[in-house]
Amino acid sequence: MAYIPDDVSQIPDNRPGYTPASDDERERLTILLHKRLDQIIDQEQQTGLSRQDRERLATMHKQVRADLAAIRYGATERTVREIERRYRASR
Repeated sequence: MAYIPDDVSQIPDNRPGYTPASDDERERLTILLHKRLDQIIDQEQQTGLSRQDRERLATMHKQVRADLAAIRYGATERTVREIERRYRASR
């Protein structure tokens, strides 16, 4: 019987077009995202934020965490490029 992980996202994609990102690329992007997450958390801690700002920051927080999970579970080169592009535009 084949091993099936609890989380489907942990199953590597074996299609011919699947090209995993290099460890260096994933590590560099992970560091960038952790820095971005720290900035968001710091902003969330500020007093006097409007409800809109809190919701916007919460959405950004969730997105960064989702991107970190994508990288952790074997992001492809294409996924890494898309994530990099998303955070370059938001700087």
